[in-house]
Amino acid sequence: MKSVKFLVLSLACALVQAASAAELSLTDALKVAEDNSPQIKKAEAAKDEAKWKKVEAFSIFLPKVTAGGSHLMGERFMFEDVTMPGLGTFPFTLPSPYTVWSARAEWMFFDGFANYDTYSSYNYAANAADKEADWARFQLRQDTKMKFYRALAAAQLEKVAHENVKTLQEHLDRAKAFRQSGAGTNFDVLRVEVQLNEAQSEQLNAEDNTILTKLNVLNDLGVEDQGQSLSGSLPVPDASKVTSLKKPTQIERLDYQAIQDRELSAHKAHVAAYKHWIPKFSLFGEWDYYNLESKGLTDQDFHDAYSVGISMIWNLFDGFASTARSAQADARQVQAAEATRQARLKDSYDFDFWKRRYIYSASLYKAKLADVEKAQESVRLAAQSFKAGTRTSSEVLDAELDLFRARAGVVTSQVNAAEALVNLELALGKEL
Repeated sequence: MKSVKFLVLSLACALVQAASAAELSLTDALKVAEDNSPQIKKAEAAKDEAKWKKVEAFSIFLPKVTAGGSHLMGERFMFEDVTMPGLGTFPFTLPSPYTVWSARAEWMFFDGFANYDTYSSYNYAANAADKEADWARFQLRQDTKMKFYRALAAAQLEKVAHENVKTLQEHLDRAKAFRQSGAGTNFDVLRVEVQLNEAQSEQLNAEDNTILTKLNVLNDLGVEDQGQSLSGSLPVPDASKVTSLKKPTQIERLDYQAIQDRELSAHKAHVAAYKHWIPKFSLFGEWDYYNLESKGLTDQDFHDAYSVGISMIWNLFDGFASTARSAQADARQVQAAEATRQARLKDSYDFDFWKRRYIYSASLYKAKLADVEKAQESVRLAAQSFKAGTRTSSEVLDAELDLFRARAGVVTSQVNAAEALVNLELALGKEL
């Protein structure tokens, strides 16, 4: 029995370790981000709220039906003295029902069409919330991709830094051996030691960047660090992918479209609020079921009454409350209009900026790839010359350091291009 428990426990531990060491791809990260993101959940809740506000606004067009009732537990009715010629003065009790059940229906059929403007305002607001939710989801995907690419680049730069330290350590050991044999000088040893110290510091910084960028990805995903490794590779820049792109003639980004809807919503709200001075007309109908003769709820001496008609309400003065609400709506309209204008200006700048940055990074990536090939050939020639005795160990070291710098430049230009492409897609509002 103990052996079975031990096997089960061992299997569980193995599964936990396997899960902890699982690889996290970009596709997995995007899915986890959409499932766990509080930003998405907040946007979806705002979207639902806006839809229900739209339903609330639609209720303006529907009649209002209410029902109620009252029953007297104790009473002392009002009375009036009535004088009858030749008979004297008698007190006359003013009748009031002991029990009454009532129902009332009222439908406002005219308010200067403010109800239509109010509904349009909430309709535009609901459309804006819908687009903002979709934009939040798209923005989250782009943000996740950007951070994921940075984490991948940090891991690659760490490998380059590690190889750099390893190579410098080999050169240091060789320089010390040459000094002991008399073929080298103390200057050669000190020079390599300085470069090794600097490379070791850069290696520590690269290791920290790898850990921190990965933690940044996991924190945004809402996932604990259990030893996961990020899998994947940086996208290869291709300038031809964006060279033919033209600046959009109309705003295509969902967040900017949402701003435009907010502007229209504010305009309709202002129009509706401005009509507070128009009288409102309603049709109404009321039905009462009452008992004037006894207090019993189940007695048979109930009667009914009804009334129908038309009513008017005209707000002549309310302490300037309606005027203030109208002015507030007008101010919100101005704010929304300026937000739309600012969005148009920013959209134009973002497109040009990130398109140029991507083309530059793609061009730099190609140049760095060529530098790597040249540096590799330089290292090969320097190593052969060193064996032939025509080159020194320092010259070989310089060639190798140039190679490491070129490799790091490839990774840096590659991640810069990836970030530029992500931001260009954000500027366009769509993936390329």
